[in-house]
Amino acid sequence: MDHYSPYFHFPREDWRKLEVSKDQILSAEELEDIRGLNDRISLEDIAEIYLPLVKLLVMHYHEQIFIHGEKMEYLKRHATHTPFVIGIAGSVAVGKSTTARVLKIMLDRWFSKTRQVELITTDGFLYPNAILEEKGLMERKGFPESYDRSRFVAFLSDLKSNKANVEVPLYSHFTYDILEETRVISQPDIIIVEGINVLQVDPEQAVFPSDFFDFTIYMDADESEIKRWYLERFFLLRETAFQDSSSYFHRYTKISEEEARVFALETWDKINGVNLKENIERTKYRAQLILKKGADHLISDVYLRK
Repeated sequence: MDHYSPYFHFPREDWRKLEVSKDQILSAEELEDIRGLNDRISLEDIAEIYLPLVKLLVMHYHEQIFIHGEKMEYLKRHATHTPFVIGIAGSVAVGKSTTARVLKIMLDRWFSKTRQVELITTDGFLYPNAILEEKGLMERKGFPESYDRSRFVAFLSDLKSNKANVEVPLYSHFTYDILEETRVISQPDIIIVEGINVLQVDPEQAVFPSDFFDFTIYMDADESEIKRWYLERFFLLRETAFQDSSSYFHRYTKISEEEARVFALETWDKINGVNLKENIERTKYRAQLILKKGADHLISDVYLRK
């Protein structure tokens, strides 16, 4: 990004110098509990990247509260402020889920649990496999058309309308399908929404998901690195979760390592890589903050919209 970019560029060395309270650092045990399968996020990342980010998010949250109070006083109306919604986007295997879990636990700690902080993923808004099969979309799972976009927008609208007891559909990566049960969220103070599609737009809809977000983050990395991380994760899962005979992907433990590698590469090249280039990466510059990862999975650069 050049001098006239709409983003401030912070190399890691500059971002880490931002002044924050040092008493919010997670323990090694806590970090291990929330770390993704092959995500190399470290306590150093927590101190140097996520502490300044959490402080920035808290500043935006308090700004929203202040502006809401001023507006209500001016309008002579009485209404509680709506949830502060944080969106986290990026490719499959780039580390969105770990970042979302880290931010949730750190925001919980920052506010000493005096604020209700929730976390959801957009996987639950995928169509069930039966519908995807009926529509011929199983090979397009994760692409925009595989999501119930109207339901996702309705959920966000209910959330921002301060509706109580909003239902969130749930997804199982184990069964690779939507679950029958749902989760209920009721008027949280802050909610983190993580998924590959949070910044995408649907030209057939008048309202887009991003219309409801107060702060958005895009997890970025070179495609070659994301592809490598995807393959690493696939083979780690092949040795662990896929070993369970109930797993949707159990069949891939019964073939040779080379056959499994061919399958994983084809999945990336025909599905995940295509989705990244055609749909996900194009939303990068719609985010207010971009976290750029290097080959070691650690954040190397931060870009913050001016």
